[in-house]
Amino acid sequence: MTTIPFIIQAGMSTEDYQQKNSHYVKKRIDKQPAGLNFYEYRWPVKENGQVRVDAGSASFLIPNVLSIVGTEDTEALSRGIYDFSINSGLTPDEFIEHDQARILLMSHLQSLLTLGWKPYLEFHIYPRLSGKQSFQFAIEDGFYTPDPTYTPDLDEWMKLKYGGTWTFFNEKVFLEVRLRRESQFIDVNRPGVYLLTHTVLTNEAKAQSYFKGEERYKWQSLWADEIKKDKRKRYEKEVELIQQGYRINTRYVDPIIHPDDPIEPEDVEELLAIIEQHAIE
Repeated sequence: MTTIPFIIQAGMSTEDYQQKNSHYVKKRIDKQPAGLNFYEYRWPVKENGQVRVDAGSASFLIPNVLSIVGTEDTEALSRGIYDFSINSGLTPDEFIEHDQARILLMSHLQSLLTLGWKPYLEFHIYPRLSGKQSFQFAIEDGFYTPDPTYTPDLDEWMKLKYGGTWTFFNEKVFLEVRLRRESQFIDVNRPGVYLLTHTVLTNEAKAQSYFKGEERYKWQSLWADEIKKDKRKRYEKEVELIQQGYRINTRYVDPIIHPDDPIEPEDVEELLAIIEQHAIE
């Protein structure tokens, strides 16, 4: 059993990937006709793998790893392995008390903030909420990224029916932390089963995810129009939520992905005025 961490970095070259992980001799590459190569490693049953996410001063270690998959596009090899997904447990054991899962996950998320990772809200309609209200909205929405600085109580935690997703960015890297609770183990009085997935991807891969088909390769020329449309939806949603008693975190700052960022839509002054009147102080 090896205790040397598997090392990944969003955008790393295949040569770097192979060299840094040369001690993992059973790595495999799944080459698909669609033009994608998948770099895979699966840890043996009952062996607790470790993965180090290399991100400079924001690097961190993921324990209890089950498997890892990295994606490479043969049409854009210069991008390197631009997307990694790491599946793990919260503990070495399959079953865990729900309250322990809550504490461990929130502690992990808040440690990422300490390292310099910043919370990210998708441009696609996601309103700028924080604290308890962000968690309340996540319970209602099902896909929303709640504020990682807010620790829910056990009742709130269990209301995230199947788990939750928290997204972060750091310089030119995005990180999605996705927790899934097995649906047959949702009794708060009995242990549950959780799967944790960290997805680490480059700025460009994140930007391309907003587009489909061949548009993905033209994202830079399409970016401004897409973001204007989506931010308008965000502001409209925020005004709608204000009417329900929500307050808006106008201090939230979107990451710089495109050279033209920050991009704002036209003719939203009236919406922004309403939002500013109901901003968090």
